[in-house]
Amino acid sequence: MAADKHSHFPTTHWTLVQSIRHGDVTESHQALGELCQRYWYPVYAFLRRSGRSEEDAEDLTQAFFTKLISEDTLQAMEPDAGHGKLRSFLLAVLTRMLVDEKRHRTAEKRGGGIPNFSLDQLEAEKRYRYEPVDVEDPEKLFWRAWANNLVITTRDRMKAVFEKQNREALFEMLEPHLISEEGSLPYVEMANRLDSTEGAVRLLVHRTRKRFRTELEKEVANTIADSSELENEMAWLKNTLAGSLY
Repeated sequence: MAADKHSHFPTTHWTLVQSIRHGDVTESHQALGELCQRYWYPVYAFLRRSGRSEEDAEDLTQAFFTKLISEDTLQAMEPDAGHGKLRSFLLAVLTRMLVDEKRHRTAEKRGGGIPNFSLDQLEAEKRYRYEPVDVEDPEKLFWRAWANNLVITTRDRMKAVFEKQNREALFEMLEPHLISEEGSLPYVEMANRLDSTEGAVRLLVHRTRKRFRTELEKEVANTIADSSELENEMAWLKNTLAGSLY
C-alpha cells in the first residue's frame, strides 16, 4: 500500500483487514476501499469463470467486499485461517459467501456502501478476455489473477517512478526484461537506441530486474502474515505465472 495515500496505515495489507475489523468507521471504510481497489479483479475473474454473467459478477464482487464490513465475516476469521496468506483468506470468504449466494444477491445492491471503490466493468472484461481458456477451474484462475495483480501493481509503481523522471521511453525498453528475456529487445539494439554499449545495457537491465524483484518481494510480503513465508510465496508466484506473465 502506498504510504502517502493513507499514511496512518502500516504497510502490510493484513493491517487493512485488521482496520476493517477493529477500526472506527472512518478507518474501516478507508481500509476497505484500499482492499477493494487492490483485489477486486481476482474476485471478478473467479466469478466469471464460475459461470456468472458480466453483470452478476459485478454485483457479486461488490457484494463480496460489502460483506467484509457489513457482517461478521472478518470477526469470525483470523489471518491464520488462510495459513497467513491474504489470498487464501479472501478466497475462503468468497467461497463461503457463494454458499449463501441467493440471500446476498437480494440483500446487497451494486455499490452497497463501499467507499472509494469503482469496478470498471469495461476494464474488467478487457482483462478477463485475455485469461487463458484452458484454465477452467475458477480457483486456479483466482490464483493466477492474484499473482498477475501483484506483478502489475509492482510494474505500475516502477513505471510511475520512471515517468516522474521523464524516462518513459527507457522504461518501455526495459519493461519486457523485468520478468523474462523472451520477446525482449536485443541488448545490441537497445544500446544503439540509447547511444550506449551493450555491456552498459546489460548492467542496466540487471540492476532494473533486481530492483523490480525487490519491489515485487515487498508487494508479496504485504499479503502474508509471516515474513518467513516470503521465499515460498515468491516460488508460488513464479510457478503460478510460468509461461503466462501479464
